[in-house]
Amino acid sequence: MKGKFHFNFLVIFMLLCFSILLLSCAPPVEEQCPPPDASKITVSRGTAATGGMIISGGADAVQPNATVTITDSEGHTVTTTADENGGFLLVEADLPQDFDHTLGNELSITQNSEGCTESDAVDVEIEF
Repeated sequence: MKGKFHFNFLVIFMLLCFSILLLSCAPPVEEQCPPPDASKITVSRGTAATGGMIISGGADAVQPNATVTITDSEGHTVTTTADENGGFLLVEADLPQDFDHTLGNELSITQNSEGCTESDAVDVEIEF
């Protein structure tokens, strides 16, 4: 009986150690990034005088150095990197050729940053 007890104890001990090892090797669960602050983002269709569309995020619109993805209603996307203050700027020359410029339509904006997964999208209306 004594030998069986030692064997069972050894098996349980090994399973416990293996479980701890597996848990310590599991990658950390990343939280979702907060959504961009839509109140700090403007989308202007622009004019010939301004050189076309301008999409700008003021300071703290997104997390510093975040990857910002902007998608139009037809699925065209453009990506940029925010500055150290969480601001960003895209002009007409940065946009895909078929990017939506229709007044009143909305662009979907997300952010992704180190330590968190892509945020939920916020929608910002294209203005004049």
